[in-house]
This record gives sequence, C-alpha cells and structure tokens, in this order.
Amino acid sequence: MKIKFLAYAALLVLAGCQTAVPQSVTDSQRPPSSAVRHEYVDALRGTIKPGNFVKAEISSVVLLNPEKQIYAYCTRTTERGNPNWSYIGLGLQHNMILYLKRNDYRCHDERLRYYDFPELRNMRY
Repeated sequence: MKIKFLAYAALLVLAGCQTAVPQSVTDSQRPPSSAVRHEYVDALRGTIKPGNFVKAEISSVVLLNPEKQIYAYCTRTTERGNPNWSYIGLGLQHNMILYLKRNDYRCHDERLRYYDFPELRNMRY
C-alpha cells in the first residue's frame, strides 16, 4: 500500500515534466532482468484482471540519472476491449519504485527497445 501511495504521489509531481530523452539514456539500454519482470507482475497482482492482455511488452531498462542511480523502464499492453497500446513508465532507485506514470511520453521514444512480456500476459492471481 505504501509503495502505491508513493508511486501515485510521484506521478502527480512528475506529470508536468517533459524533456527530451538524451541519447546517453538510450545508449544505456539493457534487457530487463527476470527479477524486474517478476517484480512488476507481482506489483500488479490483485490490481488488474489477469488474462485481460492480448499483447504485453516490457522495454529495456535505462539509466535515467547516473548521479542518483535512477533507472527506468516501460511496459506497453493491449487489452481485449482496446487494441491500442497503453503505456506505463516506471522509475526505480535502489530497487524501490520512485514513480509510475501512465502514458509516459518517454515510453514512445522509437529508440527504446521492447521485448515480449509473457509473464504479464499470462499473469494469474
């Protein structure tokens, strides 16, 4: 519950921040680890209806802020009732969620690599 509150609070603070994604950020891309994938699914368990996603992808993890060691990644999904991609951006520091932003503009950057995310698509309660 505390993580959700912090994530939503950070969302409100960051809602107005929109700057270009530097090339150095996209150059730091690394495929998401198994731990990142499973932690995301675990965080969503009980908050969404399992089996509702037709497509699910997770982006590379990028180093967003080297000084503060803030990492970020995105997910994109399509649902049975909506064939358009829905995006969520997440920021992490010391393995704690700093923010969760729906339709984060950075998730639309064409330089960001996405990978199939069957763990989310096949999620169970």
